[in-house]
Formats: sequence, structure tokens, C-alpha cells
Amino acid sequence: MKYIQTLLKNLVHPAGIIGVVIALAIPFLIYLGPNVGAKDAIRILDLRMPLPLFLVQFGAGILLFCLLFKDFRTYFKENLPPKLYIGIVGVFAIAATLFAGTQIEARHRVQSDESVFMAIAQNMYFNQTTGTCDEGEFENGKLNCFRDSDSFKTKGLSFLYLLGMPFFGPDLHWIFHFELAMLFFAALLLFFAIRAWTSDDLLSALTSILLFAQPTVLFQFRSMSVEPLYIFLSALSLWIFKWAYDRNTLRHWILCALVLGFFAQTRQETVFCFLAFLVVALPKLLDKKDFKAPAFFATLSLFSAPILITISYFQGYGFQGGQYSAHGHFIENLKNNWDIMTKPLTESGLLSNPFLSSFNWLFLIGLVILVLLVIKDIYSKKFGINSKIAGFLLLYHIQTYMILENVSGDFSIEINQRYAVVMMPTMAFLAAFAVRKLLTIAYFLFGKSDLENNFKANVAMTVIFAVFICGNTVGYKDSFNKNIMYNRNHLTTEEAEIWKWLNTQPKKPRLFVYGRPWHFVAYGESAIHYNRARKIPQDSLQSLIKKYDGEVYYIRGLDCWDSKTYHAKAVEHRIPTTCDIFEREAKLEDVYQVLITHNYWVQIKKISTRRSYDPNRLLAFGFWQGDPQTQTFIFNSSEYFGSKTPWKVRFALNGDSIYAKPYKAGNYSDTLTGPMLKPGYNKLEADIYDSTTFESIAHVENYRFFRFDGALELSQVKPAAHRQAWGDLRTNASVDGHAFTINGKKLKEGFGIHASSETSFDLHGKFNRLTAIVGLDEESLCSDGIAYKVFGDGKILHENAHVSYGKPDTLDVSVQSVRNLSIVTDSLESKDCDHVDIIHPTLYPQGKVVLIPEAK
Repeated sequence: MKYIQTLLKNLVHPAGIIGVVIALAIPFLIYLGPNVGAKDAIRILDLRMPLPLFLVQFGAGILLFCLLFKDFRTYFKENLPPKLYIGIVGVFAIAATLFAGTQIEARHRVQSDESVFMAIAQNMYFNQTTGTCDEGEFENGKLNCFRDSDSFKTKGLSFLYLLGMPFFGPDLHWIFHFELAMLFFAALLLFFAIRAWTSDDLLSALTSILLFAQPTVLFQFRSMSVEPLYIFLSALSLWIFKWAYDRNTLRHWILCALVLGFFAQTRQETVFCFLAFLVVALPKLLDKKDFKAPAFFATLSLFSAPILITISYFQGYGFQGGQYSAHGHFIENLKNNWDIMTKPLTESGLLSNPFLSSFNWLFLIGLVILVLLVIKDIYSKKFGINSKIAGFLLLYHIQTYMILENVSGDFSIEINQRYAVVMMPTMAFLAAFAVRKLLTIAYFLFGKSDLENNFKANVAMTVIFAVFICGNTVGYKDSFNKNIMYNRNHLTTEEAEIWKWLNTQPKKPRLFVYGRPWHFVAYGESAIHYNRARKIPQDSLQSLIKKYDGEVYYIRGLDCWDSKTYHAKAVEHRIPTTCDIFEREAKLEDVYQVLITHNYWVQIKKISTRRSYDPNRLLAFGFWQGDPQTQTFIFNSSEYFGSKTPWKVRFALNGDSIYAKPYKAGNYSDTLTGPMLKPGYNKLEADIYDSTTFESIAHVENYRFFRFDGALELSQVKPAAHRQAWGDLRTNASVDGHAFTINGKKLKEGFGIHASSETSFDLHGKFNRLTAIVGLDEESLCSDGIAYKVFGDGKILHENAHVSYGKPDTLDVSVQSVRNLSIVTDSLESKDCDHVDIIHPTLYPQGKVVLIPEAK
């Protein structure tokens, strides 16, 4: 206690008091703002203050480093690890970088988060503000940002992007290379940082090797995530902190505060680790009455302000939780996350999640050893290096508690698994600590008690463990190739597929209308939201289309589908109605379509103009029928909902054109004699078109079954036997009870089943032919496809090995003399969502009409 009082007395002087007051006043006033009616002021600060503060921070850091460069060079040489160890870690860093660069696809891992960082960088570069540019146009070397928004994301990563943009440009795809390069330097820097504090070459090398052999870490360095910057700056902060600690001068401590202040700009929780650094630094900062402590406190507080402002502005805002409480999940998440991080391999030998169980268990052993050593220190009342390490790590990981306390710390929400990166440097250190202690014990048992001073033995053990660790990671190469981290994340897959298409197109200015336009703004592409596009007057829209030379695109993505594609604890918003309205109001030309994660379609369409009508409400078929004796087509009524000159309506029956009539309001009916109809299903179509431009306006179609010449719907025949893997056979509905949906079309008649299945019918040898359409229903899009076969009396009549979404199979097979008919469906690799529709199944007899008992 006396020691603490002595330290605090060294702070009691004018400069010391002023420094402490400034250091405490900054976070207090920032926190107080929203609670005293000054939230708008905090918002303005959040949008305007970070960039100039970062520039001052960056400039001051460079200046101080230049002034201290001579001392840096001396200190670096004094603490330089053995060259052999530098070589080992250097070779590993190169190997890890090459492995990540060649085996892991460069792509977003958390689409919206990473796009926010990029959109902020675009706004910093073009408009000198740190809000997210949600919508904007790039024109004449400028970004006209239509809407800025505050973001809970940190701004430090965006500032680094800004520094690179004058050299590499606003198309930020170069960031993937930047983050990959950072992997190499971070691996070396962590080794140097741990070595500076422990003077243990083996422990330091293994810490770096273990950390950068982890799948989660490697995946993050192939993204645009902030977590790689967190690892890099955590290592840099440790090294700079050690330099300042040893040199203990005003300039060193101010430089350290600048680095720590920028470290706080990586994640919202990072600022909570400062207590660990402060506790260690206080004996040095307060060894005498001078300017070190007040300057360090005030500098750290001032340059932490950007993240403090962001946290303050979003006080009480619930980002995740859904029906769950946002906070109070620490123990629950700790347990669940451990289960996820130690989950066994999948049946196919892939990693279930981007974690290595061996690494986690090794970390646990190290943690237990450290705890036992601390207990030993407590009983002996001698607090050595192990207790100091434990105390620092405990304070450092207040930030981890902040993560796991929240519902967003649940790793069962896949996008949250990246948060493990915050813990992994410490986990790697404790895993290496375990290896070091176990090796010491092993050497002792073999009579070699002086391992720590045996340089050759340490080098040999380092190489052996490095080869083993790297070999273990490389052994899961298929998991890296198949992008197992977030490969089921919808938005990241959506973005990747959109860019696959875009990269096939000529480079030219384009405008995208999209639910999350900042995803495009982030890359330097113009984009606006659906709602803004809907408000553009017709003349202005045409001018916009002309301005972009017709390159204006509408994208129907995740937000436009009302299916539940997210975790129960995640908060998501869907706007299908907005998208449906936009599609009715705009004239769109299909360009590209792709299925995303077997859940929904991304559709890219070119916008040509705005409609003044609803294409779904132009015409409706009334009742129509046929005369079985004469096959006469009786078209009783068709209702038009408007009049448009020079529009016409062209009617077709079974693909054959009948005639065209002017499109005008009212009803229309007609009777056509002659062999117009056919036995079985007939399709009546009406195509509304402009007779001067021949532009298609709308298309309507309808099916009816006609039971003449003995044609019979198979769906009306009672199955002799049936089995299926899930659910029940449905007649005239999908297996989930909805109208059939194939290729976006709604159909009404047939069977709905779930593969695997077998359905048998007794035909008594009295039919000649079977026709149908077999496809996957789009009510659930997570199937990987199905196979099916048609058997007649045990012989294969027809088979298709892979029926997938959008590619139904047309069945037309002879069943002459067949007594027992069986339709067998099989799942492929997965049985999920194998909803099979057998549409318009029709039996045609050999001669007379055959009566078969109908299904009840």
C-alpha cells in the first residue's frame, strides 16, 4: 500500500493533475453526451472527428519514430533473437502466407461488416467524413454520397485503406493483397514481441507458429476483416510497450500511447484491454514527478476518442438478440463455444468449423499449468513471472468477457466465429507455454535438466514442432479449398457470385439498384437503394439510363426473399414487398441468375424504363372448356383490365398460335371448332405485346386437363404402395402444402413428395404412355439435387441421375403392357429440402377408356 501511495504522490503536481483531469474528462463527457440531450453533437463528432484525429495521430507517430529511430535501431539490435530463430520463423511466415494465398479464396467473410469499412474509406477519401456512404454515384473523380449513416464499426481499418487509395485506387480489391501481406509481418512481429518480454526463443517462436497455423486466423487474413489488423496491432502494441517500458522516456511513452490509441480502433471491445497495460506501466510512469504519466494518460485518452464516441452514440442499441436477451450469456457462450471449437470432423473428413481441436486442448493444458503455478505463488507469497503473466492476461481479456457476455459472442452464429481471433494470440501463447513446460518435464525425466540453456535442443524442438503443427494444418487443405469458414454465409456468397458475373463484363460505369448499395460503393461502383430508385421521376430515370449508356441494373438479393435464412439470435430485416413492387413498376430484362447456398436466387436484371401499369393485372383467364367429341375449344371469357393502343393480345393453345386481338377493357369470349384440343393437359397462353415495337408486355398461361380418348391424371389414381423419407405424399400440392413452384412458375396439379421415396401404381397392363414433368420445388432451395427412376414391372423405363433447381426433367415413356408402375426418387449427398414435384402426370390408354379407382 505504501508503494502505491508513493507512486501516486509522484502524480500530484500541476502537470500530473491536469493530465489526469483531461484523461478522465474525455471519456466522461463523451459518455455523458447522449444522456443529457447532446446525442446529435456526438453524432456530428462521430462523422467529423475521427479523420483529422487519425491524421494527427499518424503524423505525430511518424515524427516521434523518426526522432527515436537511432534509439530504435540500438534497442532492436540489443533484443534481436538469434538469427537461426529469425530464419525459422521467417520461413514459417513465408510458408503460411503462400499457403493462405494459394489455398484459400480471397473473399469477404462477413459481407456487410467488411463493406462498411470500405464504404467509410471511400467517404474518407472523397468527402473527408467517416460516415458509411450507403448510397452514392462516382462521377468525374468524385463520390456524390446521397446518404451517410453512422456505423457501430470502428474506423481504424478504413483509415489504413484511405492511406493506400492514392496509390492503388478506389477499386478496393487490392485490400485482399494488403491483408495477405500483413499476415507475413504479423507473424514476425508477434515473435519479436513475445521474445522481447520473455527472452524465450522457443516459447516465442511456437506462439507465432501455433497462432498462424490456425484455420480461423488464416481465413481472416484472406478477407477484408478487421481481425487481422487486431492481431497485427496487438503484437505491435506489445513490442512498442516493451520499448517504452525499458527506455522510460517521455517520447517513448507518447509514441506508445499513440499506438495503443490506434489499437483501440480495431474492435469496440479493444479499449477495455487498456487496464492491463496501465497496471504494468504505472511503476515506470510514476517513478518520479515528471511529464511521462500525464502525457501518456492524456494522449491515450484523446486518441481513443473515436471509438469512445462511437460506443457512446450507440448506447443501448441492440444489434443482435432477436427474441433473446442481448446480454447475460457469458457462461452459456463459454460452454457452447468450446463445444464448437472442439467439434469432430464431418463424415467427409472436413473440419466442422474453422478450429483445430488439438490447439484448443493444448491451450487448456497451458491454462491449467499457469493456474497451478499461480496457486503455488500465492501459497509461497512470492509473486514471480507466472503470476505477472496471469495478471496481465486476466486484465487484457476483459475485452473477451465483453464479447462473450453478449449474444453476439455465440459461435453457433457462424459470422461470430471470427471473434475467436481476439482470444487466439493468448491461446497460442498458453499452448506454447504448455509445450515449453512439458518439454522441460520430459528433459528432466531423461536427466537433461538444463533445457532452457541448451540452444541446439531448443532449435531442434522448435523445428520438430513447427513441422508437426504445419503438417497438421496442411492436412486439412480440402477444408481450406472448400472455404469451410462461412461457406454457408448468404451475403458473402451472394457478393462473390455477383462479382463473378461482373468480372465477365467489360469495364465501364454502371449503376446498381440493390438492397445494400454500400456493398457496391465500397468497391467504387455507383449504387442506390430500391426506395430511392422508385422515387426517381420517369424523365430523370431515362436520363440516368442514358447517362450510364443503359448499364443500370436491378439486383434481387437476400433482402428480397422472405424465407428465414438467419440464426434465431441474429436480427435481420427482409423487404420482399419493396422488391416485388419495384419489379412491377420497372421494365426489367433478365441478365443473370444464380442459386445462393441452396436457399434463394440472386437475380440480376437490366432496367430499361418504368412501367405505368402492373403486368400482373392486365388480363385474367375466365372459365374455358372443350367438347370431348369434337375437341372444340370453348373460350368462355377473358377479362381485360384496361385499354392500350397499340397493344394486342396473342392467344395460343398448346404452343400453336390462334389469333391476335386488340387489347381493350372488357370481356372476350369465342368458340373455335375443329381438332384444337388434345387428350390430357392443355395449355392456354395469352401474350400481350406492343404491335408497333413488338415488345412483350405481359404473359399469362393456364392449364386444364381433358379426359377424352381415355386420358387420365395419374394424380387421381390411388397408389398401390408408397413410402418417403420425410412428410406425406400430397396430391395437387407440394410436400409442404403449397402450390407447386418450378422455374418461378406456379402450377396446380400433380404429386408432392420428399426424396427418398417410392410410389407404386397398378396399371393392369392397360396403358400405353406416361408423361410428366419432374422437378425440385422452390419452396425450399437447400437441396443439392435428386435422382429418380421409373420402373415398369421391375425394369427401368427411364432415369435421371441429377435433377436440380431450374432444370426439371421431361418424362415421356412407354408403359405398354406394364402392370406395376413405380416411381423411385433418391437423395444425393444431402437429404435436406429434397421436395420433389411430379407435375401433370398423365396416362394414355392403348385403346378404350379405362376406369381405375381414384385416390380419395
